Amino acid sequence: MSFLSDFESRIGSVFGAAPQGYTEPFSFKKLAKRAAREMENETYEIDGVDTAPALYTVLVSSADDSLMRPLYEQITYETSSFVTAQAQKKGYAFVGSPLVRFMVDPSLKSGKFAVFAENVDAGTLARLREEERAFLAGNSSAGGAAAQVHPRGRRQEMPAPAPEPMPVAAPAADGLDVIPLDVIEPAPIASASGSTPMPVPLGEPAPVVVPGEGPGSVPVPQTQRRSVPLVDPRRGVGDVAAPAAASAEQPIATCLLIDRQSGQTYTATAPATVIGRERSQAGVVLRDPNVSRRHAELSFDGRDWHITDLGSTNGTLVNDVDVRECVLRNGDLITLGLMNLEFRENPR
Repeated sequence: MSFLSDFESRIGSVFGAAPQGYTEPFSFKKLAKRAAREMENETYEIDGVDTAPALYTVLVSSADDSLMRPLYEQITYETSSFVTAQAQKKGYAFVGSPLVRFMVDPSLKSGKFAVFAENVDAGTLARLREEERAFLAGNSSAGGAAAQVHPRGRRQEMPAPAPEPMPVAAPAADGLDVIPLDVIEPAPIASASGSTPMPVPLGEPAPVVVPGEGPGSVPVPQTQRRSVPLVDPRRGVGDVAAPAAASAEQPIATCLLIDRQSGQTYTATAPATVIGRERSQAGVVLRDPNVSRRHAELSFDGRDWHITDLGSTNGTLVNDVDVRECVLRNGDLITLGLMNLEFRENPR
């Protein structure tokens, strides 16, 4: 049996052992042929040794990615084994064991794919392998077609919220316990017999007399208060919250990244925005297999925008200079992977 037929049989076993509903979204035989062709195109002589590329990126559609994601660990292992066998047959060497990774390209339709081979150094390959291992570990649970075949149970019905109680009129004494004692004036008590009013001791509210109870209802006098500034013991005296409210109304700083080739515009927001190829990890998502999942970060310090490389595979260039971190100015050209992005700061 040839390498190609053996590979096709092994991939069929991977999908055959998966839960019901998992089917091959495209021909893995064609995928293997394209990977072999990419390996041939990117093999170079290094120090007298024919060195084949060790990094293989397969672009797939969003739908196919959702279906295959729980099987990626087995699929990538079988694909890597096929590439290794092909290289040994040709007498090629690698800088390390070949790494195969799958990425989503939203522009692809279901059943379509693309394969790219890249030459990277051993250190970069090891770092990408750890990144891919962590990525696969977080996506090992069944999903895709299996999730459709076994639908979740009916959602539990939430009990209807209890009606809010009607407000009850507050007694006349409510609220006096939070007012400083020196603010309350002595309140006279009216007497039906016209006797001399007696002062009420400080801190004790006047008794409430309910009309209709007992002989001769007595009116309740109004409490007299001085005019004093409002005090919020939680925040201090006066309008101390005004500056904070004013600062909260300031607009959030943003900047633009304009693709020189397509004209597409991306917006980054302060205080920081990550640029990468994974939608779940980046605020600005670039459709380029040469861009790392977390490639670079744009940050705003209140005055200037900065760009910082996050340990990407192919590095970050500003005006054709490889940088780890630098301040950006209007018109600067940022190169990430194969994309050239013009930086523009939005006026606030």
